[in-house]
Amino acid sequence: MYRFALALVLSTQAAAAFAAGACTVTGTAFDVDGRPLRDAVVRLVDVQTGQKAFSAADANAAFVIDSPSAGSYRLDVLGPPTVVTGTKIPTRSIVGMTDTFACSAGQATRQDVHVQIY
Repeated sequence: MYRFALALVLSTQAAAAFAAGACTVTGTAFDVDGRPLRDAVVRLVDVQTGQKAFSAADANAAFVIDSPSAGSYRLDVLGPPTVVTGTKIPTRSIVGMTDTFACSAGQATRQDVHVQIY
């Protein structure tokens, strides 16, 4: 019982620490013609550390990504996976990105992202 209570306290503290430093980024992914890009893969990149988080846009092209901490970020839209000749490793190209934006602890920000090439 003691271990369970300790685990509960520690997990609650870890969740509170994450929430205190996190920011939430929402938005919509658009294709080159400005239409919603359903099921797009969106990547949040911390421009200072390189840390990444991913989300798949839903049927309305909306996405939500929680960052692990406050910082300066950009969003990338990734193209469909392709396999490089001679390998079996699928890769994705960046087909659109936002300018760098700041996201503070506890903040929610909206950043739409547009495909620039396809």
